[in-house]
Amino acid sequence: MAIGTSRLRIGLFSGLLYFVLSAIAINPVHSSGVATFWPATPVLLALLLARSRRKWKAILIGATIGSLLASSLFGFGVVNAIPMAAAKIGEVVVAIGLFNRLNVRRGSFGSLDRIWRYVVAVGIVAPALGATIAAGVTAMRYDLSFAGQWRTWFVGHGLSMVALTPLLSLLFSGATLRWWRGAARRTRGEAMVLLTTTAIIAAGVFGQNTLPLLFLPILPVMLTTFRLGLIGAAAAIIVLAMIGGYATLHGMGPANYVSDNLNLRLEFLQLYIACTVLTAFPVAADLSRRQSLYRRLRESEARYRVLADHSTDIVLSVDRSGRVCYLSPSIEPLLGKTPEALLGSRALELVHSLDRDIVLVAHRDAILAPQGTQIVECRMRVTSGALHWFEAHTRAVTDDHGVVSGTVSMVRDVTHRKALEAELSRAASTDPLTGLANRRAFDAALAHRIDAAVAGDRGGCVAIFDLDHFKSVNDRFGHDAGDHVLQSFARIARGVLRETDVVARLGGEEFGVLFPGADIAQAQFLSERLRATVAATQLRHGQASVRLTVSAGIASIDVSSSAAAVLRAADRALYAAKAEGRDRLQLAA
Repeated sequence: MAIGTSRLRIGLFSGLLYFVLSAIAINPVHSSGVATFWPATPVLLALLLARSRRKWKAILIGATIGSLLASSLFGFGVVNAIPMAAAKIGEVVVAIGLFNRLNVRRGSFGSLDRIWRYVVAVGIVAPALGATIAAGVTAMRYDLSFAGQWRTWFVGHGLSMVALTPLLSLLFSGATLRWWRGAARRTRGEAMVLLTTTAIIAAGVFGQNTLPLLFLPILPVMLTTFRLGLIGAAAAIIVLAMIGGYATLHGMGPANYVSDNLNLRLEFLQLYIACTVLTAFPVAADLSRRQSLYRRLRESEARYRVLADHSTDIVLSVDRSGRVCYLSPSIEPLLGKTPEALLGSRALELVHSLDRDIVLVAHRDAILAPQGTQIVECRMRVTSGALHWFEAHTRAVTDDHGVVSGTVSMVRDVTHRKALEAELSRAASTDPLTGLANRRAFDAALAHRIDAAVAGDRGGCVAIFDLDHFKSVNDRFGHDAGDHVLQSFARIARGVLRETDVVARLGGEEFGVLFPGADIAQAQFLSERLRATVAATQLRHGQASVRLTVSAGIASIDVSSSAAAVLRAADRALYAAKAEGRDRLQLAA
């Protein structure tokens, strides 16, 4: 019930308002065709923009009734009132439809694109359609030129909508009243001074017919726009339009330079007001956008400072040349230097010399690809003198034009992680019982030597050792003794062989030895030394004494051989050595 009453009230209000404004505009000029100045249209359009869609139907019905009454009583008669109402109300419906389609928001002119959409909707398309209907009616009713009536309607209605709709929509939406209530007393006083100044200058300009001083009111209007924003711009332009309109209707002001014809003077005044609106409103919208941006920027900076000042990570900002612009306080416990002491220094000086090249490349890549994040690991020497590993996530900082001004990095101490990774990597490639390399590491080293042989380097040789009668050791003395034997062989092998040789436990009691760059004679010599040392060593496990021998097969790494082929050749030689009595070496055929 309350909703229905609200719609009824808004319908009656819009109908009465449209009737009054139409009667005022029609009465002086009905004998000569369409009116040059038509305030009812921008008022109706602004009312629709300021109210919810649920009330549009009531507003349009009320305005249609008001238009029919005004045209019937003061204008074109009852018969012609219907098509004239269709022209007036129809152009408003077209304008509001284009507003929705072109995404034009009330009072928003933040870009030239939005200004263009607004002007096209209410200054060209909508009045052109209304002018076509109205010009046809007036041409037949008064035997006037269709083209002349079309131009008068198009110019008058187009200019009035462009000039007045933004101003009136702010008033009808209540934005002006809300601004006044929320403004500080000092701001209200400043608004009164600025609007009074605008009124005085406008009265001086439009109160004389001697000098063309239309540029002067622009100064207080723009000053008010800069100081008070969109609401101030609207209020100043309304003051200017009221004083200018009164003076023009009474034959005063610079508009008299245009023509003695009142219609042409009114068209000129509307053009002047429209240009002022399209100048001041985009500036006001842009200022509002910038103020909002600066406010968000200050809030973001405050949050950033809180995070940076209390984070254990290091926040580092550098300019394009690599000099430090900002360092968070977390740098001091690590490096023993305050952020202030490091400002202006080169960020690379903090990095270990071996890692400076990769850090420099990451900095340059961040500048060249500002949308991406560069991740790099480097070492820095901390207060204790130890080298710590750090991981830096670096991203470019750009200005409003997309130009890179520097980079910002989030740097984290990852020394513990790197140590854990190294331990995991070592564990993944190490036999846990003997501490030797495992099968995976041995295969990787062998593949590397084969690649070296293909590239022209001497590949080397491979030997496979197997502990003789190892099963009997486990059976007689237990698995603990067997483990002790395996560990003893590993210890002997590391002591006898070269540092460059790779010794690995391939599985069970089988071991592999890679001799990088050795020929078959060198490999045989080294393998024989290992066999003899093992045979001469008496191992003790508790009260037990264990004597151990090994057999081995040796194969050379050939350019045409694969890793599997080399291992098969060495394995066949090993079985041949065992078949001949064990505790001996055998070369692959």
